[in-house]
Amino acid sequence: MIVPRILLLVIFVGWSSASQAELRFFYEDRFSESEQAKLETWIDEVAGGIESLVGPYPFDVHIRFARARSREPVPWANTLRGRDQGVRFNVDPRHTLEDFRRDWTAPHELSHLILPYLGRDDAWFSEGFASYMQHQVMYATGAWTREGITQRYQRRLDEGARKYKYPDRPYVDVVHKLRAQRKFRTLYWGGAVYFLNLDQKLKANHNTSLRELLSTYLHCCRRHRDDLDGVIASFDRLIRSEVSAKELARFRATPGFPHYGRIDPSVVD
Repeated sequence: MIVPRILLLVIFVGWSSASQAELRFFYEDRFSESEQAKLETWIDEVAGGIESLVGPYPFDVHIRFARARSREPVPWANTLRGRDQGVRFNVDPRHTLEDFRRDWTAPHELSHLILPYLGRDDAWFSEGFASYMQHQVMYATGAWTREGITQRYQRRLDEGARKYKYPDRPYVDVVHKLRAQRKFRTLYWGGAVYFLNLDQKLKANHNTSLRELLSTYLHCCRRHRDDLDGVIASFDRLIRSEVSAKELARFRATPGFPHYGRIDPSVVD
């Protein structure tokens, strides 16, 4: 079946969750029936990976597809943060399902929806979170191995640290410079260190993990329109500790690229 551009087709794919949240697919260009099936399988698998990690979203997720021609299956995508939460993907459906499964874009963009929109000033936190989570999701869906995930974390962090040129200034103070200089990997992976460190501290000292914290947060608090400090307050209220706020304060005050160590395979446990 061909879907006209003007008359958008909406397809519902139910998730097995108490909230009855659904994926809703919208097609802005013409896609064949087989192309639609491929794209929906891909997104359903990624969403299933996220749900296996932190639970279901407490709202329907709107997925929009537009056609593109590219050597990559997904040359560009962006989250939708209005009344409807979701992601708009520009895709080249000539690529195979396996090509889409190996692409990190959907794990990254759909991970953004676990947290509310925090604004441009705190994009380092949002992008760091999505960068941290995309690897977790790729492991959950079986696209990457435990060893592959560990190596990818290490390479990205080492690259970010190597390219950070402000050793006397806290990372949070220079995120606008990094964005202006288009040093996006340094920007994103500096933020990812926050979540790696927080997860380690939760596991070591609080008998929980970031995944468990996010699962509780999604259920109780995700619908709140919080800023960054509000999200951190929710985290710490849920675990009855100030560890999230203390880690954020350290990020805001400590000069240099955020500290991290050797990445252990337990990062995906």
